[in-house]
Amino acid sequence: MQHIYTRFKLLILFFFGLLFTISANAQSIKGSVYDAKSKEPLIGATVHIEKSGAEFNTAVKLDGIYQFKNVPAGVYKLQVRFVGYKTTKEYMVEAVANKTSTLNISMVDNSTDLNEVAVTEHVSKETDNSARNVEKNANNTMNVVSANSIAISPDVIVANVLSRVSGISIDRSNTGDAQHVIIRGMDKQYNTTLINGVKIPSPDNKNRYVPLDIFPADLVEKIEVSKTLTPDMEGDASGGVVNLVMKTAPDHLRIEGNVGTGYSQLFFDRSFLSFNGSTVNSKAPGEINPGAAASISNFPYQNLVTRSGNAPPNANASLTIGNRYLNNKLGVIFSGTYQNSYQGDNSFVVVQENTVGPSPNINTPNSETAFQSSYNRQYSSQLSRLGTIASLDYKFNANSSINLFGTYLQLNEYRVRTTQTSTYSGYSYQGYIATNGIDDLSETRTDQQSIYNITLKGKHKITDKFSLDWTLVDDEADHKQPDIAQFKTSYQTSPDLVNGKNQPDPNNPNNSVFVTPDIINGPVTVGNESRVWTHNSDKDVQGFLNLHYNAKVFDHKTLFSAGGMFRHKTRDNFVDSYTLPNTFIPGTNNAELYTTIPAATFSFAQNPSNAFGTSSYDPGVYTFTENVQAGYGMIQYFINDHFDVLFGVRTEDTHQSYYSNLPSNLPGKTAAINYIDFLPSINAKYALTDNQAIRAAYSQSILRPAFSDFIPYPEVSSDDPNASIGNPYLQHTTIDNYDLRYEFFPGVFDEFMVGGFYKYLMNPIEKVLEPGASGATLFLEPENLGNATNYGAEFVGRKFFGNIGVSLNYTYTQSQITTPKSIDVVNVGVTTRNQTRPLQGQAANIGNVALLYKDQKLGLDAQVALAYTGERIASVSKYYGLDTWEKPATFLDFSAQKTLGKHFILFVKANNLLNTPYELFIKQNNASNYSGLLKYAHQESPNYTTVQYDQYYARYNLGLRFKF
Repeated sequence: MQHIYTRFKLLILFFFGLLFTISANAQSIKGSVYDAKSKEPLIGATVHIEKSGAEFNTAVKLDGIYQFKNVPAGVYKLQVRFVGYKTTKEYMVEAVANKTSTLNISMVDNSTDLNEVAVTEHVSKETDNSARNVEKNANNTMNVVSANSIAISPDVIVANVLSRVSGISIDRSNTGDAQHVIIRGMDKQYNTTLINGVKIPSPDNKNRYVPLDIFPADLVEKIEVSKTLTPDMEGDASGGVVNLVMKTAPDHLRIEGNVGTGYSQLFFDRSFLSFNGSTVNSKAPGEINPGAAASISNFPYQNLVTRSGNAPPNANASLTIGNRYLNNKLGVIFSGTYQNSYQGDNSFVVVQENTVGPSPNINTPNSETAFQSSYNRQYSSQLSRLGTIASLDYKFNANSSINLFGTYLQLNEYRVRTTQTSTYSGYSYQGYIATNGIDDLSETRTDQQSIYNITLKGKHKITDKFSLDWTLVDDEADHKQPDIAQFKTSYQTSPDLVNGKNQPDPNNPNNSVFVTPDIINGPVTVGNESRVWTHNSDKDVQGFLNLHYNAKVFDHKTLFSAGGMFRHKTRDNFVDSYTLPNTFIPGTNNAELYTTIPAATFSFAQNPSNAFGTSSYDPGVYTFTENVQAGYGMIQYFINDHFDVLFGVRTEDTHQSYYSNLPSNLPGKTAAINYIDFLPSINAKYALTDNQAIRAAYSQSILRPAFSDFIPYPEVSSDDPNASIGNPYLQHTTIDNYDLRYEFFPGVFDEFMVGGFYKYLMNPIEKVLEPGASGATLFLEPENLGNATNYGAEFVGRKFFGNIGVSLNYTYTQSQITTPKSIDVVNVGVTTRNQTRPLQGQAANIGNVALLYKDQKLGLDAQVALAYTGERIASVSKYYGLDTWEKPATFLDFSAQKTLGKHFILFVKANNLLNTPYELFIKQNNASNYSGLLKYAHQESPNYTTVQYDQYYARYNLGLRFKF
């Protein structure tokens, strides 16, 4: 064995020696080829050399470099050709023995004269090279995703694109789409969303954060994710800022777009349910006739009747048209996109109750064992997503310009959800705990979300040293859910007492369990019907002014900046609920037997008050006003050509007030809240070389509570097993943020970043599962839970080896918060003990790996992308050790595109190829629920209890892009 190992080492040494000998006696010619105007590399350009009849050809690779290796020594003629560019003149270059000769070439496009290069310059802002330049030149730490990267990715909406950025994880809606981002372990409430640098309102009916699934990716020029703050940025973004930079006017006529289709694998296996949305009343009876009693005829049954069939194929299309006029002074662009898709979800949920098994001592967690019911749900959703932008910019001269921008975004969901709720009993059927009753609930819902924004900006250079810019904004977000209609039927279940028998319970030998071979179902009866109308709006009027002055301090370049902003926000929320009582068989106490939905009858006779709805007293009806005034001062000081420091302070003055329909005798009906924050920050950058730098930053930031978080009323959502309730004593959060990063950009597509961060949170806000007044029902209540820390490290790397590349990012995050938890101890009762745990939403490990293929000569791009998110807390329990966790998830996606001629690209995208489920679980002993005669369904392990299991299945898209 040792002899073989020795021979193997000699063979390796000989191999490396041979390589060294070859390289030592080789000569080569290399260099870069780039656009004379934009300086961007011309990847795929053909480089030709010849000498004495010997000819060689190669192409410019993905790093912008061409290279001829091992060519015979001598003088060669060199010429470069590239489609759309003028062939270069012949250059003379000499290959010198054992050396590398370098010749860099610039090329001019067919429409440009060399004399024009000095006066006309336009660099595309949608390329990867542009994104890298933004990252390199930014004053703060950020990651940028270009429109080109988005186009070749597997994603069609912004939220899914963001899931591939380092340090970002996502949560998903019931359709399986990514909806919100969690940046560096900071829950979605700690992050803000901007359009072209301006904060936008949210259509969410409870929270400030914006649902990112409303944004189609086709409208975006690039996405900037800022992870450190400067004084001119708003201070309520402790996790990060997502800035969606929309498309801007090009310097020549631009017409492009796409058409496509797709399908969800889920509907290969089951049918799609739909309903007639045209019958939905846009307003509640109480809005149409305030104060009047509604009649049963005000609630038509047609939108409750569902149709079953095959889901139609998805459809999507987009179009962008832009140009410049009036000697390039006026720029115009319009972009619109429409997506119509059919998506779904199969879901199992165990309903958690406020009942735990006693613990033998204070160090052993209780067990949440008293699950009394569960439900199986199927979602069928038609999603209609519309996005438009329009922009006009006018350059008065080199020193003054204005821009008018407008956008309208809309996401409508037409959803059917069927729910089968099982109420558990104490006997066994087919090896599982059986039921004593089944409720079948059919819900139809129209969900309409929209955001509109109009922004007017101006930039003016007053003198060589003094300049200013200003922004005026009017925007609004709306969310409407007209007539959420639910129709319920029920039937009792019982065991077969004749053929069933008692059997010993394997998990409890001293007890027996009645095991039945079949279940006897009772008659199906009609339950109460419910109808709910909700709508909310969030309106902002904003103004910004920034002043800049260039000077020299101690003979070093210095930029002084100061400015301010004002935002007036008004938010209103409306809820009107109706319960339609079922009827009883005359002369009995039995509910009406079910035949069909149209045949079911309801009457307000037994409960006349139900006819008036709830809007007159529902605490969910409220108005909220918020005024934020901010000012800042900032200095950027250039210590030398390599080192600059940007520092300053920002002050934000917050005034909030609200009024709700909560009864006057309860705290939280109305309130006025005021506070001022002084937020210092500093960002330092040291450039080691032109493409390497070290960044360090500190900033202080805040978190303002969500609007509904103050109002202590129980809000029941049809999508969540637990209602939410506000807390009028909630305080805002203050966070200290520290950041350090090394960055290296060795090539056009290559990058390398590594860094770390640390955050200290004072009064963080988390939602805790707390019992209500009755003690049985659990509510999610926001609470300030002391202080917390959050720290971690990030790594980003991308490298191409020829046409094949690897992209990798990984983030490790660790957070800690210590809070008192309840624990029920035998012979002691309920007492408390401290528990240290991670922050809600923080996953210790997040990573993305993509295998890339890029051949620009063939016009072929492809990638296989793998995304991993580790376990994280989904909701915090009041009991020690009983928090609800989200299980680790791995997603596999694929995309490819092929250029067809000069104007067309064929693309394919496939998502969730592993059919990765969404799972929630409790870390408790699950032996009795996992096995035995009374085990629960969908349990995967005796070591933890699965409380939710959702499946979305794979999705496929095929389309064609065009560009003229």
